[in-house]
This record gives sequence, C-alpha cells and structure tokens, in this order.
Amino acid sequence: MIRLIILVAVMVAGLAFGPEASGNKGYVMISLGNYTVESSVTSAVILAILFYGLLLAVEWLLARVFGLRRRTLGWYGSRRRRKANQQTVAATLAFAEGQYGQAEKLMVKGARNSETPLLNYLSAAKAAQARGDESRRDHYLQQAQEEHPKAELALTLTQTQLQIEQGQYESALATLESLRALNPRHPMVLDQLRQVQLARQDWPALLELIPILHKVGRLTPKEEEALTRQAWIGRLQQGAGDVDKLAAIWQAMPKKLRQDPELLLGYGRQLQALQGDQAAAQLWLDALRKEAHPELLAELPRLRLDDYQPLLTLLGKMQDKPGAQAALAQICLLAGQLDQAQQLLELELAKAPSATLCHAMGQLMDKRRLTNKANEYYRQALQLAGI
Repeated sequence: MIRLIILVAVMVAGLAFGPEASGNKGYVMISLGNYTVESSVTSAVILAILFYGLLLAVEWLLARVFGLRRRTLGWYGSRRRRKANQQTVAATLAFAEGQYGQAEKLMVKGARNSETPLLNYLSAAKAAQARGDESRRDHYLQQAQEEHPKAELALTLTQTQLQIEQGQYESALATLESLRALNPRHPMVLDQLRQVQLARQDWPALLELIPILHKVGRLTPKEEEALTRQAWIGRLQQGAGDVDKLAAIWQAMPKKLRQDPELLLGYGRQLQALQGDQAAAQLWLDALRKEAHPELLAELPRLRLDDYQPLLTLLGKMQDKPGAQAALAQICLLAGQLDQAQQLLELELAKAPSATLCHAMGQLMDKRRLTNKANEYYRQALQLAGI
C-alpha cells in the first residue's frame, strides 16, 4: 500500500511540475571512475521511476516463488503431522488389544513428527515393559527426558513405577530413596515407597512410613488402620521361631492392636508353636476377661492343657456371650465332664447345628462307647462341612 501511494505521489508531482519543467529540461551528470553518464532531469526521473517499478516487479516475483516454497513445505509438514497422529492412534488401539510389539513400533515412528513426542516415548516404554524388554523401556524413557528435560521427576517416577510392576524392587528402592532425599513429602514418591516396602515385606520401614502417608493424604484413616495391622501381622510372622524376639515385637505393638482378635490369634498360635498351649491359653484368657471375642472363644477348644479349670471358670461366667456356651461344651468334653458337655452340646445343636458341634458330639458318643450314634454325628458333621 505504501509503495502504491509513493507511485501515485510521483505521478501527481510529474503532472503538476512537468509542464513547468518542459521549458527548462535541466542537466544531470553521473561520473563513476572512467565512466560518465549525462542526461536531462526529465529523462533521469523517468528512468528512476522505471527502475523502481522494475524492483517492485522483481520483488513480487520472488515473493511468489518463495511463498510457494513455504506453502509446499507447510503442506509436507502438515502431512507428516497428520500421519504421526494416525500412527499414535493406531498404536494406542494396538496397545489396548495387547499387540505390544506393534504398539511400540508405531509409537516410536509417530514420535518423530508428533507434536507431543514425550507422550509417544512414554507409551512406547510401557509397551516395551509389557513385552518384558526392560532395556528398551529405559531407552525410551531416556529419549523422553531428552525431549523434555524439565520432566525429569515425572519420568523418573514413571520408570520406578514400571520397575515396581516388573518386580525390580531393589532398583526402584534405590531411586526412590534418592528422590525422597530431595522431595521428602512428595505424595507419589511416598506411595511408591509403600508399594516397594509391601513387596519386600520390610515391615519396620513401612510402619515408619504409614503416618507420613496419612499426613500427605495418601491414606484414609481406614486404610491407615488396615495397613498398620497388616504390617504388625507381618512383623509377628517374621519373629516366629524366637520367643524373645516375638515377645519384643508384641510389646512394641500399640496397645489397641494388642486387643485385636486377629493379632491375638496369630500371636497365640506362634506361642503354641514355641512354648506350648499353656502360654497361648494365658494370653487368650487375659484378652477374654476384657472382651468376649468370638474368634478367641472358637479357638479355645483347640488347646490341649493339663488343667482346663481356668477356662471352665471363665466360660461359666460368660455363657450369655455369643460363642461362649459352644466353647464351654467342648472344653467340658476335653476336661472329661461328659454329662455337662452332652447337655450343652444338645442345647447348642438344637439352636444352630454346625460341623464343629456335630463332630464334638460324635467324640462324646465315642467316649460313651455308643459307636452307632457317634458315626451318625460324624456323618452329619461331614454333610454340614460340605464334604
């Protein structure tokens, strides 16, 4: 537009001053080295205008040529991007169908012209992981980091998560410990540490981590409670075989958990294996005096003791509790109090027949040498047990 205004201005000036200058043509001389050019002012102006017009024409021609080149390059670039998008979509579908080799190949091809190569390499790493090729998985993660250096933390966490899924716990742990030193309260770092410690059954480390996980919002109160119980159960199992170690673990446990029926059962059974049934009986009796846990009541008849009187005394005081009378009936049988055992067993069988009670009644009939009745109760026990 500016060039057009200049041309129009020159033409207007020529029309305005041309007639006046026609009687006085003037003189223009240009000397350059050994060359000299002479012309009238009018001819010089006309030549200048023509030269300028020629420059405009050349500029227009060049713009057309190079503009065409840019459009051609843009078309090819757009075509490559469309193809890369198509390859990425096909790779995603292949991954969903379980064709991991094809998905990996297409993701890598699409990354070359993709607008988001980082995502392509991440998906290729997951496909390589699914094929069990750990070296290629790590190679793609490295390429992803080269594409996006600022994503180092996210990519490292992706790598450790893939290592966890692959069972490479030691490698994942070493990396996560380094990340935790730099990001001590990063939720994802802590959550992956939880996964590793669970897999490695590192219960002491997990117990230290659980409160931190709760503080950063990775565990609800219920999840925290369940995970804490699981960790202490694991610690008790690891202490099996050593009475002193087992007792130290039990005493280190929070008081609330020492009243948990599952933990009481587990600890009692380990005491049975190490010290005999008497130690387990004492543990369970102390717990039952505080609360009548049905799980512990059901476990009492499995004890083999020299003296059942403490059990009989306690169960006699709590016959109104669920499971107490059935346990008392079986303890009476073990203690040789057959009449009371039979009376209680008949009452319990009338209320709710079970395989355990039928088997106990069969044993009682055996002791009374009533073989036919014993066999009948044994058959009922097998039927109720679904055998």
